[in-house]
Amino acid sequence: MAEHVYGFHSIEEALQKGAGTGTLLISRQSARISQIRQLADRKGVPVSDVEDAELTRLCGSEAHRGVLLSLERPSSSQRSSLKHHLKDLEGEKSLVLVLDGITDPHNLGAILRSADQFGVQLVIIPSRRSAQENQTVSKVSSGASEYVPLAIVPNIVSAIEMLKEHGFWIFGADADGQSTGSLDFNGKVCIVLGSEGTGLHRLVREKCDFLASIPASGHVDSFNVSVAAGILMFEARRQQGFPHSGRN
Repeated sequence: MAEHVYGFHSIEEALQKGAGTGTLLISRQSARISQIRQLADRKGVPVSDVEDAELTRLCGSEAHRGVLLSLERPSSSQRSSLKHHLKDLEGEKSLVLVLDGITDPHNLGAILRSADQFGVQLVIIPSRRSAQENQTVSKVSSGASEYVPLAIVPNIVSAIEMLKEHGFWIFGADADGQSTGSLDFNGKVCIVLGSEGTGLHRLVREKCDFLASIPASGHVDSFNVSVAAGILMFEARRQQGFPHSGRN
């Protein structure tokens, strides 16, 4: 099934990355769209001129702004396994995110955008009861989803156990946890974030080595999960001396 990528930045990043096979569909003319057409030509991606109504139909709204990339990606069954990804994470300062049931694609996209900025080597999401890669995630991430390795697993608890076997310390985000300032995020670190409404599932919470909370004094209950993710990624990378050479 084709994925429809829209938004200038997202299309450009998908073309640059060569994220799959597809066709660039254009219904309007502008200097920016001409640049995208030229990029598609350089990357060997076919270009087709269509009616504006066709892009609206495919996109589901008029947010396409006159250009859309119809992209065939590898299916989740064709993705590299978690075990394969972990072979590349043997460095002393690694950072992995586990998302325990993030259901809002806007939050997933925002998290992936921050993950790209902080050099996160891997993001792990469950195959069920979770937002998956789609055009909203790509657009919200401003194309960063093309660069952050993503592993889709059937069971988050099993994934955490595998991370532990590879030397990772597991830090779960929890309002009742220790303050981030008192925790040591050096070494091979995995940060686990729970769902927007209920937080970490019980079994996932029990698998964490530490529970981490973000110091705050506001009047609402907690941070939005994508904001919390960014803060925790920053703190981990700050302690690790990021940016450092390489991504491992």
